[in-house]
Amino acid sequence: MKLVVTGHDANGGAIFTHAGAPPRETSPGSYELWATQGPISMPDRANAQGPASIGYFPKVGETAFKIVTVPGLASRAATAGQAISMPDEIRAHFDSKDPEMHTTDTIDYVLILSGSADLELDFGKKEAVRAGDCVVQRGTRHAWRVTSEEPLVLCAVLIGAKRIA
Repeated sequence: MKLVVTGHDANGGAIFTHAGAPPRETSPGSYELWATQGPISMPDRANAQGPASIGYFPKVGETAFKIVTVPGLASRAATAGQAISMPDEIRAHFDSKDPEMHTTDTIDYVLILSGSADLELDFGKKEAVRAGDCVVQRGTRHAWRVTSEEPLVLCAVLIGAKRIA
């Protein structure tokens, strides 16, 4: 995978600031492509060599651009019974009674790149999604229940939001 990032030179001209492998792999097959922190302005004065250092899920005023890979049925069968390793920062957003269900304070724009899944919400409501489908995830409790042998690969833009009661 190649990540191309643009920016501006000292005179305001458009330049390429990065072209190559994504600077940060968060887990096998999952990449932090870009992130922002604080107010966004143009030209963007943030470090053009890599994403801002934010948590896995952006907070209010932050954004993240990610590729996420969820293991497929074949991989799950091969590792049945083994605990899934997950950083505490991520695990805190997941339901202890249903380890795939999770809630984040983000608006997510998601494009399914490959694989298929049932996107499950509360009360068992499901919608089948597959490569080419798009999802706008608006801070709801959900799970990606993979239905394909191959992994589910998502491209997502996450925007930190303030949850109100």
